[in-house]
Amino acid sequence: MRKFLFVLFTFIVVNTNGQQHYNHSLFWFRLAISDTINNKLKWEVYLQKRTQTLPPIDNNIFATPQFNSVWVWLNYTITPRLKASISPFGYFESYILNTKPSDANFAPIKEFRWAVRVEHETKGVLNFSSRYTLEYRWRDLHNNGEYLSNWRIRYMAKLEKPVKGILSKTKPITFILYDELFLQFGKAVQNNPNIFDQNRVYIGASYEPVRNIKLNVGYVWGFQARNSGKEFDNINTYWVILTLDNFISQFIHPKKTIPLAIRSVP
Repeated sequence: MRKFLFVLFTFIVVNTNGQQHYNHSLFWFRLAISDTINNKLKWEVYLQKRTQTLPPIDNNIFATPQFNSVWVWLNYTITPRLKASISPFGYFESYILNTKPSDANFAPIKEFRWAVRVEHETKGVLNFSSRYTLEYRWRDLHNNGEYLSNWRIRYMAKLEKPVKGILSKTKPITFILYDELFLQFGKAVQNNPNIFDQNRVYIGASYEPVRNIKLNVGYVWGFQARNSGKEFDNINTYWVILTLDNFISQFIHPKKTIPLAIRSVP
C-alpha cells in the first residue's frame, strides 16, 4: 500500500514558464486472447487499437487512428503470488497525438518490441500488486527505414477489490486502481532532456458475465513528455478490454462431469 501511495501521490510535475500542454481524448480497445499450456505456463495475445479526436474540427474520439498493435506474451507462475512473463514479439504502429488537423497526415511510427516482466501480488482487504517491466524498443522514428533502439522501464502499483452481490451473488465485480510510471534511456532518446516518458493512472472495473469471457471498462489519465522537454500531452482515454480466456482448451477439454455415484448430496 505504501508503495502505491508513493507512486500515486509523489509524481509531481512543476509547471514553469515556456511549457506547452496539449489535451487529448482517446478510445482504447484491447482484445486479449489467452490459454494455458500447462498448469504453470500460459500464452496471451493482445490485439489493440486506439483512436483519437482531431482538434479543433472533430471531437469524436473515433475520428482518426492513434495506435495499432499485436503483442504476444508467455506467462509463467512461479508461486501463487509471483509471476514472470516474457514477450517474444510485439508489433506497434503509433500515430502522432493530434493537436491540429494536419497532424492526421503523418504516417505512423513502426515499432518492434521485446519485454520481460515480473509481478508480485499480496492479498488482503485490498489486493495489492507490484509489476516491473523492462522493454527493448526498436522504432523507425523518422519513417526512413532506419530503426533506432532504446530501453524503457515501467513500474505499476495496483489495488484491486472484488465485491460480490452487485450483479451476482457468486461472481464479483473487481474494482481496480493503478498508477504506472515509464522511464526510458538508450540511443533513440539520448538527446531527450530527461528520462521521464509518461505516467498513467487507471480507474475501472472488471466482470465475467459469461464463463471465460471477461469485460474490463475504465478510464486512464495519462501525462506524456514530448522530445523537446517543454511540451507535454494530457491524455484522457476511455479503455475497454475484452478477454477470451481458455480460448482453445475449453473446447478441446470440456469440463468433466462428475459420476452420479460420487456426487455430493444436496
